[in-house]
Amino acid sequence: MYSDRTNSELIEIMNQHSLLTFEAQLSLHEELEKRAVVVDLSDLENTIAHKRAEINNLDYLKDFGFRADKTAEGLVVTRTTKALLTDVLAVVVGLLVFMLGIYGCINLVYTFINGDELDVFTLAYKFAMAALIYIGFSFFSGLQRLFDFYGFELSKINGSITLKKRFDVKLEEIKVNPSDIHLDVDEDVLSLKLGHDTIFTSNGGNLIQSLTLKELAKELKA
Repeated sequence: MYSDRTNSELIEIMNQHSLLTFEAQLSLHEELEKRAVVVDLSDLENTIAHKRAEINNLDYLKDFGFRADKTAEGLVVTRTTKALLTDVLAVVVGLLVFMLGIYGCINLVYTFINGDELDVFTLAYKFAMAALIYIGFSFFSGLQRLFDFYGFELSKINGSITLKKRFDVKLEEIKVNPSDIHLDVDEDVLSLKLGHDTIFTSNGGNLIQSLTLKELAKELKA
C-alpha cells in the first residue's frame, strides 16, 4: 500500500495516522518497520494496540447492531437498542414514503385519464412522486431485521452455548454444539453460521468487522 512512498512521506502520513483505516495503519506500521525508518512509532503502535483490544473485547459488534456483555461466567450477545430503534424508524419512514408513492401513482394515472395538459417540470414531479413507491420498498428491509432479531440472544455461559432466534416464525431457543459454529465467506460477505443457518453477517472487505466476527467465533468455540 505504501511501497511507492518516500520515507519522508511515510513519516508525514504517520503523523496523521488517526485519519487512516485500521488496515492502512497496519500497512503503514509494517512498511516503516521494514524500511527501518528512524521515527517514534509509539503513537501509531498505541493506536493499533487499542483497536486490537477493542476487537478482542467485541466492541465492534455495534457495527453489526449487536453488543456483547462479558462476565466471569461467559458472554451474552444481544441486539442493541439503537439498532432496534433504527429498524423501527426505517419501517415507519418506509411506510410513509410508500404511501406517498401510492398517492403519486394514483395522481399520475388520473392525470393521463383526464388528459390534463402539463409542462415538463410538473410531469417530472408527478413521475418522481410515483417513483417513491420503489424507494419505500427499500426501507422495508428494516422490517425483516426487526422480525428476525426481535428477542435474539446468543450466549455462552459456563461453556454452554444457547441461541435464541427466529428461524421461521416462532422464537426458538436451542442448545448449540460449538463444532457447528463456523465462518463462511461468500464474495465480500463474511457470515457467522450455525450449521447451514446464518446467525449474522459482516462486510468481508472491512478488516475490523472481519476480525471481530472471527474473534466472536473463536470465543464461542473455545
